[in-house]
Amino acid sequence: MRTILGWFSKQKFFAKLAIGVSGGTVLCCLCSIPIAVLSPFNPTPAVNNTPVTSAEPTLSPALTAKPVDIATITLTATPAPTSTPLPTATPNPNLIGPGTYLVGVDIQPGIYKGNAGEGLFGSCYWERLKDLTGTIDSILANDNEIGQFYVEVKNTDYALKTDCELLRLDPIPEHTGEYPKVIPPGTYLVGYDIQPGIYKGQAGNDVGSSCYWERLRSVAGDLTSIIANDNAIGQFYVRVLPSDFAIKTTCQLEWIGP
Repeated sequence: MRTILGWFSKQKFFAKLAIGVSGGTVLCCLCSIPIAVLSPFNPTPAVNNTPVTSAEPTLSPALTAKPVDIATITLTATPAPTSTPLPTATPNPNLIGPGTYLVGVDIQPGIYKGNAGEGLFGSCYWERLKDLTGTIDSILANDNEIGQFYVEVKNTDYALKTDCELLRLDPIPEHTGEYPKVIPPGTYLVGYDIQPGIYKGQAGNDVGSSCYWERLRSVAGDLTSIIANDNAIGQFYVRVLPSDFAIKTTCQLEWIGP
């Protein structure tokens, strides 16, 4: 009989326990101690009671701008870049261009050198003058030069007229290097441009195609400056002496020996 009652008592206890569980709280009838049972439908996370020390970041001290005394600031102006000027050529006082020049006023007496073209249309015309009247009588000497040429202006001349540039040689420079074996039409100073000796030329077969040459004692351009001359035709030779001042030729000459 006790066994049956005990069994019923246990059934009631478990029934209450089951009811209590479904309600979320179970009361122990035997010990009257409330027991908290976590609802499986509303779980509560476990609380860690260990005190947590939060690591606060260490802040660097703020940078403080140093005050600037405006009165001590010096402003330096940067100069603008300047271009280096190109050197200018110094004009040659002995070089004259086309024109008429008074001797002793505009130019000095001496030997002047020029360079002309070939043929009559490339020639350079010049005049040594005793006055400026413009007449034929005012002309002391004149010529139509081809190739390189020279003209001597004397201190007794009144003026010089030229159609091309002339350079005064002050003095005549000394010769350097070798002398040429072949010279084109022009005027050449002996001992400076060429060496003395025998020169060979080749002209045409008539006067119209002849070669005119002159051995000269000066380059003043007058008749008294001519030592010898000729209008050579065909093959010809001319001997230039060491005492000659210059030779003038209208055709090519070749030096063949002393």
